[in-house]
Amino acid sequence: MGYVFERRRRDGLLVCTLPEPYAELLKQIVRELAEMIAAPPPGEVTDRLFPRAYLDPTEEDAEQEWQSFVHDDLVRAKADALEGVLRDLNGARAAGREQVAIDLDEEGETRWLQVLNDARLTLGTVLGVNEEARLDFPADDPRAVRAAIYDVLTEMQNDLVEVLLAEQPEEGTADEPEY
Repeated sequence: MGYVFERRRRDGLLVCTLPEPYAELLKQIVRELAEMIAAPPPGEVTDRLFPRAYLDPTEEDAEQEWQSFVHDDLVRAKADALEGVLRDLNGARAAGREQVAIDLDEEGETRWLQVLNDARLTLGTVLGVNEEARLDFPADDPRAVRAAIYDVLTEMQNDLVEVLLAEQPEEGTADEPEY
């Protein structure tokens, strides 16, 4: 693994500790994703990051209206999250031998969840990930490196989600309706 998300008890911040090369790789991924979000090319990746609200082809007018209301806000939210994660990565502090640590407040946790998810969606679409496809490429296949990065992003996202879910009450919250 090589990275860890842990809640710090004294101030409640979530801390992500990872090897410096992972941090540099994440910076590169975030910059590339930010470029793509700023000028999304038509195709599968953009369709995956900005899915249609209306799948029925007879609802094209409704889809266009929906997109006119939400698309710019979605782009801005994704761009803001990417900018925030890049800021987090650039502000990482040394945390031992070739390790860095990043403190995440509640907004940072949300940013990281969104960016890790968008990066996985993008890379997974490029690699053709689906329920049947395996990401088992020979070492000399150019997709092997991307598959390894996809695996790291998946592990990081899973680790972050597990830490956050472990903090949720088992019985739900007082403001949830009872059924």
